[in-house]
Amino acid sequence: MSAFGNCEENKVDISLLKKFAMNARSELMAESDEKTAYFGFMRLCALHMAEPSFAAELLSTAEELRSALFKEKCRQLGSRFGGIFSLSPELPVPPQLLADGGTAAKLLRLGGEYFGSDMVLGQLHQYFNEPYRQEIAVGLKNSKRLSGDKVAAATQIFTPEWVVRYMVQNTLVRYIRRYGHDIAEGELSFGASLGTKRIAPEEIKLIDPCMGSGNVLLFAFDVFMELYRSCGCTDKEAAEKILTHNLFGLELEPRACSLAETALRMKAARYGADTAPQVYDFSGVNETVGSLINSDELSEQDSKSAIIGRLLRQKYDIIVTNPPYLGKPAMNTELRDYVCGNYGDYCADLFSAFMAKSVEMLKNGGYMGFLTPATWLFLQSYEKLRRLILTECPISTLIHFEYSAFDDATVPLCAFTAVRDSSQSVGIYVRLADIRGDMEQQRRSVIAAAGDEDCSCRFRADASKLAALPAAPIAYWLGEPVLRAFYGTALGEVVPVREGLITGDNDRFLRRWFEVEADKIAFSGSRKCKWYLLNKGGSYRRWYGNREYVVNWENEGEEIMDFRDEKGKLRSRPQGLSYNFRPSVSWSQITSGAISVRYFDENFMFNVAGTSAFPEDGESLIFLLGLLNSKPVQVLSEVLNPTMNMNPGDIARLPLPGKMGYTAEISSLVRENTELCREDWDSFETSWDFRRHPLV
Repeated sequence: MSAFGNCEENKVDISLLKKFAMNARSELMAESDEKTAYFGFMRLCALHMAEPSFAAELLSTAEELRSALFKEKCRQLGSRFGGIFSLSPELPVPPQLLADGGTAAKLLRLGGEYFGSDMVLGQLHQYFNEPYRQEIAVGLKNSKRLSGDKVAAATQIFTPEWVVRYMVQNTLVRYIRRYGHDIAEGELSFGASLGTKRIAPEEIKLIDPCMGSGNVLLFAFDVFMELYRSCGCTDKEAAEKILTHNLFGLELEPRACSLAETALRMKAARYGADTAPQVYDFSGVNETVGSLINSDELSEQDSKSAIIGRLLRQKYDIIVTNPPYLGKPAMNTELRDYVCGNYGDYCADLFSAFMAKSVEMLKNGGYMGFLTPATWLFLQSYEKLRRLILTECPISTLIHFEYSAFDDATVPLCAFTAVRDSSQSVGIYVRLADIRGDMEQQRRSVIAAAGDEDCSCRFRADASKLAALPAAPIAYWLGEPVLRAFYGTALGEVVPVREGLITGDNDRFLRRWFEVEADKIAFSGSRKCKWYLLNKGGSYRRWYGNREYVVNWENEGEEIMDFRDEKGKLRSRPQGLSYNFRPSVSWSQITSGAISVRYFDENFMFNVAGTSAFPEDGESLIFLLGLLNSKPVQVLSEVLNPTMNMNPGDIARLPLPGKMGYTAEISSLVRENTELCREDWDSFETSWDFRRHPLV
């Protein structure tokens, strides 16, 4: 048993729990609407947690009496636990919920061990809503903006129990130990120190501003319970104090908030306390932006609005959350305008706005913990967010998960904790990018790294040094020599790096060279024709090749330059035109592997997929071609952008060597490699310079 109560990893098969919830949804909605089905299911599960014997007793009575008995029991539990039992109490009981062989019977067959975790209600909530969430996700993939009533459903992702423990142990536990209380660190703690200045437990305030079903608050409750016990409080006194002084939660979605309230009240009741938790949803207050709202906009006349406003104005010692992930293109107009208007530097995604908001709400010396997409660690659109974190709230620990480890998320994730104390700039980072396996494998790897300072996936990095890098990527795994490489001149300061043409309709304006008549192609850029050679990126290939496309550029691109939609808006984007027909080195903007750079002569145009650099002379071009295909640049480019999109800004930030020596040896090797790859490309019929297959 952990020092924090019943917080060991639940060893049940979660896939069966998910199957149970999704099957129950299908079964109940066959005869009921979604709202009735949801509340019937969640009340049954919450009732089973509160009184495990009641479901069996209920099914032993006559079927015609069960609904009335069930509603009466929910009414009784509503007076004790509120939340899910009190929200929408007038709803009928779904017919299949209590029928012979129905949902309640299947619940009993599932086994009591599935309800041994405080967080099971949150899991069931997500799994019951999974089909709805997936339906919304399909819309997002088709670039549909998300209406306000669907934001919560689309963005709620249950935080695994062990990730909750990691975040709480490295924020709340570290804070408690820093201020003089000797409590257990926990297996996922990274070196929480014991301080000398003592703070009263009642003074420590923790909030989850996107609490979902309350799993962060439930585990934090256990930590506070140990703290109060160490100070001589009884369990009943401790539970009352925790819900009165220490824990606070806000949530956009009323259903999830009701589950958090019920779970917390049940937990407190086990210690003899009957205290309502300070958790609130935004129904009737603001259903669009939730905790991102400016507290000054909230009415003091309405009691609920006034309470939420007070919570948002209050400063906190600890903020721990799994915020919603929703990029600006998917936000509806009202949400986008509010986020951009109030969090302009951090409005690329909802999670980044919540990170900035939390820094503002955090006391000096306080800690925050987040589970977020890992995109903010590197992408250029999050540079200001990185600088905010690195300078004002340096990372104390970070777990960088393997890309596909988290099944419920469609993006790579990281979990991190940070402290609002710029003097504590050195953090511990765990890189799991190369450790294949599910979240259970990731958990074991983190435990190993927490207990072994020499673990190969464990790194130390100084936030002040990361902030000094171009665009401040969180490249924590780099050694001092590589970090120093970035302090020199950037490529973009010396050589123009550009994106090329966007036609607006490639199917209309592009062809493969062999699809049109040869005498209508300008194989020499100076010749006047309809079709011109186009560098369009392509698959991984170094030095030479990917010369397949031509573009309709008749009469200086007259048709493309005036290509408009039915409303008269220009669909094309004629950019980088002054760099057409100039020798260049180029790489594919989208790549599934390492960057690969190719030479193009003066006969080519280029489009957005064939991003290019344009050195001023031939020797510079040869040197740059060799440099960008070198092993060091492979490492450095992954630092600047480890995703599959290699944007012009990423290449422009690459550091150049201190000595730009165009030696004869380098020139000879680059020319030899380019010639070998040219011969290889021309040995196949896909090349317009094909003469004979080498095997003939």
